[in-house]
Amino acid sequence: MTVTLNIPTELEAQFIAAAQARGVPVSDFLRDFIVEHFQEDTDDLGTALERLSDPQPGLTSNQLRKNLGLDC
Repeated sequence: MTVTLNIPTELEAQFIAAAQARGVPVSDFLRDFIVEHFQEDTDDLGTALERLSDPQPGLTSNQLRKNLGLDC
């Protein structure tokens, strides 16, 4: 797939510098960047949906302190 993006000049310069620092073409850097961040967001969304489908009771601050061994 080919995509055209209009991004601010400052951001474009940062992407170009990052790609050059890694010795890869900007198109490859951007593709990897988008895929990696999309996958992270997809994983986070999946985790959130899973937790929402099976809610667990919350902890009070006192319970949390006790569980962490901070309650003396």
